[in-house]
Amino acid sequence: MTLNNDIAFERVDRSVSLSDANLRGSLFGLAPALVVVVAHIWFQGASGLLDSLGSLWWWIAVVVGIAVHEGLHAIGWMLAGRLPPGVISFGIDRQTLSPYAHTRQPLSINAYRFGTALPALGLGVAPALIGIIGNLPAFTTFGALFLFAAGGDLLILWLIRNDPVYAMVADHPSRAGCEVLLPITGHSR
Repeated sequence: MTLNNDIAFERVDRSVSLSDANLRGSLFGLAPALVVVVAHIWFQGASGLLDSLGSLWWWIAVVVGIAVHEGLHAIGWMLAGRLPPGVISFGIDRQTLSPYAHTRQPLSINAYRFGTALPALGLGVAPALIGIIGNLPAFTTFGALFLFAAGGDLLILWLIRNDPVYAMVADHPSRAGCEVLLPITGHSR
């Protein structure tokens, strides 16, 4: 494969099926979610943690957060990868009911990593820290839930952890993850 007239690339698949991403991603998301809940209990006590789950506003925030999660992927990829908005698409996989954001244009691996990690940071880590520091259980549970929900993203980051910074990434069109594009040395057209 060539991205321009000078460099040929080898494609290395770093994707999993959407159902596998949901299953394995749950394991990747469970640990940080539990750390958040345990940290809140350790520093602030358990009072109010379960109460937030009964709030209509909390559930509205969760529904909105699902859409924001995918939007953060798109924003991260557009900013870090300097992509135009027209190359990003959104949808819901019918078999797994998993929402997704997809970029149809290759980008640098670090830009891909940034956009992949952004929802976990913005909807998971940030609210969790606010909740733990400010003793705001609704923020803590929201952050824990979205860290758990970002488990598939954490799985993808794990799959590309050893790929070099000079690699390019093509988001996989139908699976969770990507294809890493590695330049073939000594090849030019």
